[in-house]
Amino acid sequence: MVRIAVWALALALVPILAPASPPPLTYSQIVALVKATPQLKIDRSVPPSSAFDPKTHPYVDVLGAPEGQAIGGYVTPELAHKGTLTSGYEVLAVPLDSGGSGGVFTQIVFARRGHVPFVYAGHIDSAGHLGVQVSGGKLVATLPYYAANDPNCCPSKLIIATYSIRDDKLRRTTQRIVPTSKPSS
Repeated sequence: MVRIAVWALALALVPILAPASPPPLTYSQIVALVKATPQLKIDRSVPPSSAFDPKTHPYVDVLGAPEGQAIGGYVTPELAHKGTLTSGYEVLAVPLDSGGSGGVFTQIVFARRGHVPFVYAGHIDSAGHLGVQVSGGKLVATLPYYAANDPNCCPSKLIIATYSIRDDKLRRTTQRIVPTSKPSS
């Protein structure tokens, strides 16, 4: 009986081994993921930005955009956000910086279940200043909503949209518009 108690105590003191989560993706792994995605194209006709190294921050076009629209920007792996949704999908949102005052207009989203490679799930685009993160098991995007006289810096409202992944595709699940707080004078 004492021997069983000693073994039980010893086992209780041994840390439980959980599968290690993979390390964060490197810049080169994110660029390789973009290169391997048929829905994305590195566009070498766009001049390199003085702010970004073209090897780690190439300009990317999202293919299949509606006629007359160009969706893309410079890959910014240092701002990529990774997290796990309540559905079990792990997502990676990678911002595409416009190189202009609007900052990020588009984020490309990759998803996977388990330790298989990420696959392209879709993109989220906005009128600039787009933020995407995983919060509470949901992919949450914050987009500006500009009224007619709003300056670029200061939208009068924000769109808060949540997304899920279903069948490896990005799907918007909710959207709400909230007023921004006005600076006091």
